[in-house]
Amino acid sequence: MAIGFVAIVMLLDPIPKPKVKSKFWDSLRALRHKGLLVTGLTALFYNFGFFTLLAYSPFLMVGYSAIQVGLVFFGWGLMLAISSVFVAPRLEEMWGTKLVMIGALAFFAIVLVVMGVGANSSTVISVCIVIAGFFQGINNTLITSAVMVVSPVERATASSAYSFIRFTGGAIAPWLAGSLAVWFNPHVTFYVAGFAVLIGIIILLAGRKALSALD
Repeated sequence: MAIGFVAIVMLLDPIPKPKVKSKFWDSLRALRHKGLLVTGLTALFYNFGFFTLLAYSPFLMVGYSAIQVGLVFFGWGLMLAISSVFVAPRLEEMWGTKLVMIGALAFFAIVLVVMGVGANSSTVISVCIVIAGFFQGINNTLITSAVMVVSPVERATASSAYSFIRFTGGAIAPWLAGSLAVWFNPHVTFYVAGFAVLIGIIILLAGRKALSALD
């Protein structure tokens, strides 16, 4: 965190102050814009899958030490960083933002289903975590930039509205993931997460006309 703080202070150019002063309800009013609402809802269901993987999968790596679990998530973070910085922009240039987002979400949903099938295997879970990081990195980059492109409001307001929706999924997922495992079994936890990401894809497809600015 200290390194990140120093990097921001030294490397980030000064950011101009917003021209319009935001009011308390401006973020919610911004959701009247369909493009912002579509990306926000897509991110909500994507984040449900994201935080299910992040919060619950470590419990299934039976026999792993804390260091081994950390190494798995180091691999996840490395894949996420590489794909978000180097792969996502290249794919976006080749096939466009919407198509790449749909593809990344689809592959991420498949990985979650595989985790559901192999929930009893620590090896399957750990390998899938690392693979998932690749597709998550792509989607993180593209969906965040998409919000800024489709939104007609100030960037800070758009980011606030978008984050309000998407982190609802992130808040629910850790609790529901563990609860589903208790009520049913760990397999169901990841099947539900994969289904949630699928809903995100359906929302993205249904609202693609509102994202015409991405073209």
